[in-house]
Amino acid sequence: MNCTMNQRKQGFTLIELMVVLGIMLLLVALLVPVGKNAIESGRQAACRSNLRQMGTAFFLFATENNGWLPIVDVDLSRPVIEGASLGGQWPFTQHVQMLAEGGYITEPRKFWCPSDTVTGAGASRGRGDPVRPASSFEDFDSYQNCSYMYVAGYNLRSSREDFSTAPVLADESNQLERGDLTPGNMPDFDEYDNHGANYRNVLYLDGHVAGIEHEDVGNIIFEALRNTDILNSID
Repeated sequence: MNCTMNQRKQGFTLIELMVVLGIMLLLVALLVPVGKNAIESGRQAACRSNLRQMGTAFFLFATENNGWLPIVDVDLSRPVIEGASLGGQWPFTQHVQMLAEGGYITEPRKFWCPSDTVTGAGASRGRGDPVRPASSFEDFDSYQNCSYMYVAGYNLRSSREDFSTAPVLADESNQLERGDLTPGNMPDFDEYDNHGANYRNVLYLDGHVAGIEHEDVGNIIFEALRNTDILNSID
């Protein structure tokens, strides 16, 4: 009897400890992806909120400038039909400055996606420069302080696009969309882009924001454009 009691006081056996440890490791393996997914879902929601708030500023600008969304080197005093090809629209910094100077936006942090951590030449391999929100619009640089690409050149009064499918702002590829590219030839997204290889948030010309998940997400948002030449103004 005393021998049995002494054995019980010695605690768990090695096998019991291994079983408990195995169960704990299994639970961790199950819970970590769930936690990461929950965090990323929250970041995607914050990103969509950014786009909605930016959209409000962009469209308010348009109502006060004859239908033009922010655009440079164009006479905003008259509702000219959007051009087939618009040069001089890079970088996005100049459009943001227009909005800031007009008082349409007050918070530079809204141009930063919380999932965006890297940009530049090495971004596709996770070794680019860090992206961080600007402290002020005077210091704002669309290369280092912005997570989004902008299609400049839309005029709400004259555009022939389907407003529900024409993208205005979207999560930017680390490889950078360019005006000399066309739908079907935009850069691929990869695991180091804002929300990974198959997802991007998009603000459309009718003001709604949607999360798009597709294996060719770098191109899919442009496929419904009627005037594909407007992509010459992309940043």
